[in-house]
Amino acid sequence: MKRHNPSIERTSSKRLRPFESAAHVKRKTSAMRTFSFTQGASTDAFSRVVPSSGWRLLCGFTLVVLVLSLCACQQSRELTPGQIWGYDNRTGEGASTIQILHIERGTPLGDVYFVSVRALDVKRVGRKIRTTEVWPLVFTHEALTRSLRSYQWSEKVNRSHLKQLDLWLRDARDGRAAERTFTVPIKDALDQIESDRPEGEKRRFAEV
Repeated sequence: MKRHNPSIERTSSKRLRPFESAAHVKRKTSAMRTFSFTQGASTDAFSRVVPSSGWRLLCGFTLVVLVLSLCACQQSRELTPGQIWGYDNRTGEGASTIQILHIERGTPLGDVYFVSVRALDVKRVGRKIRTTEVWPLVFTHEALTRSLRSYQWSEKVNRSHLKQLDLWLRDARDGRAAERTFTVPIKDALDQIESDRPEGEKRRFAEV
């Protein structure tokens, strides 16, 4: 009769472990192959659903969103005297900018902005008159912000506007602030001045 030898059982169990590990590895490898196949099939299916043209549209849409976000950040900048801005200008005046000269707050029209418009070429009365700068023109907050495009820089205000400001305040006290203030975008205001329309001439402070 054979005697029970515990060391043999321990040896046998040790010999089984490599076999069990190999089986475990085999199962793991099979699972990874299945995952790779499934992933490849999913990618192919997604590519069929979203073709390359779709990716281009998606990228284009993302770019538009980024540009609009940048514009929103520009517009959210607080407006202060001395700032120089690019604006939605007229054809042939792409280099034109505006400088904010003064902000009069809490008027019957809300906050109004005295601005200088630079680098202009204004044609009037059938003659070509090169006016490099017109100031001050007064705009409502809505009209000005509808025109602004990009902040450029800031510099000290060195254009006289105090006489025009006094005249505007006097007219505002008499209930005629709207007669001296543009409620249209800058390029439309310049067209009014160019065409000699009475409202444009009055709001230009031509007689001051």
